[in-house]
This record gives sequence, C-alpha cells and structure tokens, in this order.
Amino acid sequence: MPSADWQPLICGLKSLGVHMNQRQSSVDTRQPLPYANGWFAICFSHELKQGAVLALPFMGQELVVYRTRSGQVRTVDPYCPHLGAHLGHGGKVEGENLVCPFHGLAFNPEGHCIRTGIGQKPPCAKLPHKQTRESNGVVLVWNSSGGYPPDWEIPELDTTGFSLPAYSRYDLAGYAQDMIENSADMLHFAWVHGFTDVAMSHQTDSSKMELNLSARWRGVPLHMHVTSHGLGYVLVKSQMPRFGVQVKTRGFATQTRPLEWTFRWSDIVRVAYLDRFPAILRKPAYALLIKLAHLWFVRVVSDDFPIWNNRRYVADPKLIAGEGALMAYRRWASQFYPHEVEPQLDIRGAEQTAQKISAKLTE
Repeated sequence: MPSADWQPLICGLKSLGVHMNQRQSSVDTRQPLPYANGWFAICFSHELKQGAVLALPFMGQELVVYRTRSGQVRTVDPYCPHLGAHLGHGGKVEGENLVCPFHGLAFNPEGHCIRTGIGQKPPCAKLPHKQTRESNGVVLVWNSSGGYPPDWEIPELDTTGFSLPAYSRYDLAGYAQDMIENSADMLHFAWVHGFTDVAMSHQTDSSKMELNLSARWRGVPLHMHVTSHGLGYVLVKSQMPRFGVQVKTRGFATQTRPLEWTFRWSDIVRVAYLDRFPAILRKPAYALLIKLAHLWFVRVVSDDFPIWNNRRYVADPKLIAGEGALMAYRRWASQFYPHEVEPQLDIRGAEQTAQKISAKLTE
C-alpha cells in the first residue's frame, strides 16, 4: 500500500472503536440463534496473568477463569457451593487453589474443596468446571448443550519464522457465526472489500471446513487458505506472492449473550526477503511490519462490522449464482447447534433450502 494511503487509515482507526459496536436502531427485534457447541475463546492469554481471577461472559452465563501459580488455567462456575459468594468478585488464587472471599473455602484445580479459612473441616463440595485449553496465546472453553466431553481439538499453529503477534478484540451485536460465514461469502469480497477477480473453492470434513480464495486487491494478487474448526475458530493463511509476504490470522468468535458476541483475532507476518538478514535486524523490521499488516486487516474486516451489527439471520435466503460455498457453510454449521431448538430458530432448515437452491443453480 502506498504510504499516502496509511494516513487516513490510521486516523480512521482512532475513532473506529467508538462506532463499530453500535446498532443503528435502539430496538432489536431480531431472533437469536441457540448457543453453538464447540471450542470458543474466552480471553487472550496475556489478559490472564499469574494469579489473576476474571469473571467473563460466555454463552449466556458468566464464568470465572483463573491462572494458578504454576500457570495452569481453570474455568469454573462463578458461585461458591457453600453460600453462593461470587468467586470472580474478591476471590483470589493461593498457590494452585482458588479461595472464596466469603469464608475462605479453598478449591483445588480439580474443583474439590480442600479447606476452609477458619480451620473447620471442609464440606464435601466441588466447583463445576469447564474443559479449558490454552493454545497459541488464547484461552478456549468447550461448550456442549448436552454436557458431552470434547470430541475434537483446536490444532497448534506453527509460528516458526514469523513475527510476534498483534491482537485485537471487538464486542459486536448479532451472531457469532457471521465471522466464518463471512469467509464463505465469495460475492461480498468484491462488493464490501473492493477485491477483484475473486474465485473460491471449498470442502468440509467433520468439524473442519476449508476454503481456498484467490483475488486481487488494488491489482495485487492475493491468496487465502481459510480453515474453520467449529464455529468459534478460523485460521486464515494469506499470501501476497509478489512481495513474498505471508500472514497467518487466527479469528475467534464467541457468543456472550443473545445477539451479543466478542470477536478476537491475532496476526503474525513473515516476509521471505527478511530471512537473509540476522535476527538483530529482523526483529525491529517485523515489529513495524506486523503493526502495518494488522492495521490493514483491521481496516478490511471493520468494513463488515456495520453489517454484522445490524443484519438479521435469514434461515431460507434467496440466493444468487456464486453462493454455493455460503450454503455449504450453512449445512456444515448446522451440526454444531443443539437438536432441541425452537422451530423458528432451527438453522438446519437451511440445509433443505440449500439443496433446493443448489438444484436450481445447476439447472
């Protein structure tokens, strides 16, 4: 991007957070979707320091996330089973244990009460906990409407040779599934983001969906390989071969409340040309490049925010040619929602619609 183009971009970003999360109307009549099953981010690792105790919204409830002295991360229900004190307000970490602010009951990493604060015999009590993983700087929590254990995992990301990450987080209105659906919406890349010569292919495999996109941005060839694991995580590997630039973007979408969700993402960058330089020179170069790359991604993705904040979920969309990947995404996404949902919220109905539309598009 020419240097003159960066000034309005940087100036615009200074005020971006003021308006990006606001709906145009104060009355929201949209129907929410049910909470999806799978792995979802609850915070970045750098937000959870050693000994920290955080109360965070997650899938229509509040959870307490804490980090022990040894670095373990645990996620538990917020209320002490003794007399209901909120562990996220005044609770503290002592060594490996979470201690209630009310009577000093201490709970070990497995959730068992092991002592009281006044020397009494601890009650037979246990804190319900959520399956939690920490991966590449993000804390993820498993959500299951049926209480089932995880049956798939988020793979670790190879960051060898890349810069340190840059992070962003935005609280948005609407539907968390829009993050990944957006990647499968080929036509919007031209209309919303100004890409040209857009082409896309897709394939699905159990909990994973992959998309390959090629396009041009301001005449520069751009290739993206998009891999989604469930509805809460997407990895985008972007390449600009002309400049030898690679960017890996991890996006995380978490529904926190009905029609409210948090969008987190991180970027890392690698430039082939810099590999020939010693580390002492690469480090400051990458420190600058990751800022510029992240600014570009913020600028591009933020064009979607006003749409995401105000769009309604349409279960039977009236499609046009070129939207095959989008409806393949809808069919794939339906597996992550609970079966026992209200009919008007059952997004699996989109699968039957998609089959009919696909037949029409191929006639």
